[in-house]
Amino acid sequence: MVRSLTCILAGILLPALCLPAEAGPWGQPDKAAYGRFAVNRTEVEGLPGLRTDLYGEYGLSDRWTLTAKYERVTFDEFSEFTASGWRTTLRRSFSLPDAWTASLEAGVLEGEAIGGAAGCQSTGAEARSGVGRSFTRGEGAKRRNGFWFAEAAVRAHSDGCQRYRLEAGYGREVTRNIWLVNQLWLDQGSENARSLKYQFEYVWRRNAFDISAGSLIELGGEFEEAGLFLALARRF
Repeated sequence: MVRSLTCILAGILLPALCLPAEAGPWGQPDKAAYGRFAVNRTEVEGLPGLRTDLYGEYGLSDRWTLTAKYERVTFDEFSEFTASGWRTTLRRSFSLPDAWTASLEAGVLEGEAIGGAAGCQSTGAEARSGVGRSFTRGEGAKRRNGFWFAEAAVRAHSDGCQRYRLEAGYGREVTRNIWLVNQLWLDQGSENARSLKYQFEYVWRRNAFDISAGSLIELGGEFEEAGLFLALARRF
């Protein structure tokens, strides 16, 4: 029992959040900033836990964006499995014709909550590339915006742990200022890395603020996880 529980809890210490503004190839304009705080009340095979994360972006120029993230996961009855992690990257975005965008991104990371268990808690590096497109449908009062993106990423840690990830997302404005965003992640790699993750959320955009609510479901090799989250974001 203890061994099984250890495997389950170790397996879930994988990247937990990848939300609209921090996903995809888009960058921030020159000197613009974006910040987001999220709380996820989750349950893993009947065990309640809490995930929190703080994410930010800053536009160094119209082409280069600096990103940073801190994440922490705790369990109500198993404080010994508390984990945290951080990540920082530099993203180069490329504007293409017809509202297409592409990107290259690289950075460093550390900690179980970001990289995963079984060696991924050590310092490592991340590289990713992506492509996306924004679009508009309808005219006049029925005019609605949307986007889609796809990314591929690899993470390698000093202890030998590796992660390979495919990400895809689709978002559309269902009514004025209300967005529905769907995202999918597929992870592979060494040491309990196999994972399929799906998330949907509603986003209410109000001037410089975004308020989000949604759910996240993850099917791992040793576990299943489901959670509900709330998030508050601000553009500067």
